[in-house]
Amino acid sequence: MIRELSAERGVRPWAWLMALAVHLVFVVVLVFGVAWHQKVTPPMQAELWDNIPAPATVTRPVPPTPLPPPPPPPAPVKAPEPPPPTPAPPKPAPVKTPAAADINLKKKAEEKKAAEKKAAERKLAKKRERELAEEIRQQRAAALKEEEQDQARREAEEARRRQAALVAKAAQKAKAALIDRYKLAIINKIKANTDVPEGVPDGLTLEVDITVLPTGEILTPVKVVKSSGNAPYDQAVLRGIMRSQPLPLPTDPELRRDFRTTHLQLKHEK
Repeated sequence: MIRELSAERGVRPWAWLMALAVHLVFVVVLVFGVAWHQKVTPPMQAELWDNIPAPATVTRPVPPTPLPPPPPPPAPVKAPEPPPPTPAPPKPAPVKTPAAADINLKKKAEEKKAAEKKAAERKLAKKRERELAEEIRQQRAAALKEEEQDQARREAEEARRRQAALVAKAAQKAKAALIDRYKLAIINKIKANTDVPEGVPDGLTLEVDITVLPTGEILTPVKVVKSSGNAPYDQAVLRGIMRSQPLPLPTDPELRRDFRTTHLQLKHEK
C-alpha cells in the first residue's frame, strides 16, 4: 500500500517509514506521560472512638496540574531532492603498446641523432683547433716581423751612430788641422817679429799660454809655461809676440773660441 501511494505521489518509501516511526514515538511518549502524572488514591479505614476528638483540619488534596495539550503532529518531512547524476568519467583511451619495429626505429633515430651530435662536436673542435693554430701562427709571424723591424731599427741606429762618429771624427780632425794651421800661422808671424840675439843656440824652445781676443789682440801678461833656459831668447820671443798683434784667426766665430787660450811652443831655428 505504502509503495503504491509512494508511487502515485512521487514520494520514496523510506520517507513514509520515517513519518510512521515519528508518530509511533509520539504516541508512546503521550501514553507514558499520562500514566506518570496519575496518582492512585489509597484505601480508606474507619476507627471507633469513645471520645471523639475535635475534628482536625482536613487538608484537601491539591488537584493535579493539567497536562499541556499535546503538540501538533509534525509536518511531513519533505524528502531532499536527489543530487543530479554525476557524469561518468570518460573512458581512458586504450594504451597502444609500441611495436618492436617502432622501438627499433626510435632507437635508431636516437643513435643517429647522437652520432650527428658527436660529429658536429668533433667538427667544431677541429675548427677551433685550426683557428687557434692560425692565431698562434699569426702571433708568431707578427712577433718575428716586429723583431725584424727592431733589428732593422737597431742596425740603422748603429749605422747612423757610426756615421755620426765618422762625421764627428772627420770634423774634429778637420778642426784640429785648421787650428794647427792657424797656430802655425801665428808662430810664423811671431818668429818674423822676433829679433833673436846673437849667440843664442839653436834648438831652444819656449812654451807660453796667450789669451787672444776675437779681434786677434793679446791680453797681457803672457804666461810662460816653460822657459827655454835662455833669458835673452825668452825676452826676445815675448817682445815678438806683442809686436805680432793682431794674430791671424779663422773667420768662423765658433772656431775663434778655441783660440781664446792658445798654447804655443816657440822653437829657435836658424
